[in-house]
Amino acid sequence: MGLDPATTLHDVRWGEEYEGRFVWVFEISGSVPASHNGGYDKSYSMRQPSMFFPLGGGTLSGVSKPGEIVWSRVFLKDGRLHVDLGRASAIDLPEEETRRRLDATNHQWPIMHAVLHGVTRDQFMARHRANHLNVAYAPDAETADKALRAKAALFAELGVEVHLCGDVPL
Repeated sequence: MGLDPATTLHDVRWGEEYEGRFVWVFEISGSVPASHNGGYDKSYSMRQPSMFFPLGGGTLSGVSKPGEIVWSRVFLKDGRLHVDLGRASAIDLPEEETRRRLDATNHQWPIMHAVLHGVTRDQFMARHRANHLNVAYAPDAETADKALRAKAALFAELGVEVHLCGDVPL
């Protein structure tokens, strides 16, 4: 499908309105694939805070490039595996806004500015059964929609109960 095979896990940190859209802050306490930042030339490493990593270590950090993504989060409910699946766009924000958001969280960690498709903040948090989500980039919206459907079919085949969230073409 032309998908970037690199995926990563992000913490769902927080979000707020920015120019009329609710923009989430997704971060991860570690590293992201360089391709998620647009390459190694757009990535950097910072020492991890000793509060989280007493023995040290570094990140592969940066700001996630704009693009279409498929997100998922797997959780256990009533003794069964479930997965929420949806679509979003990683977007660019001005450098000052990115810095403000990083300073309000953990500036060492990779950050993604994400706008969920068809899922409000309250809807997303009402189903918040996992504080991490997995993201995968797609080259365009049509491919992302196909990838989401394929991922849903795979999870269903594996016996995982699938929950499609937001604007998901069938």
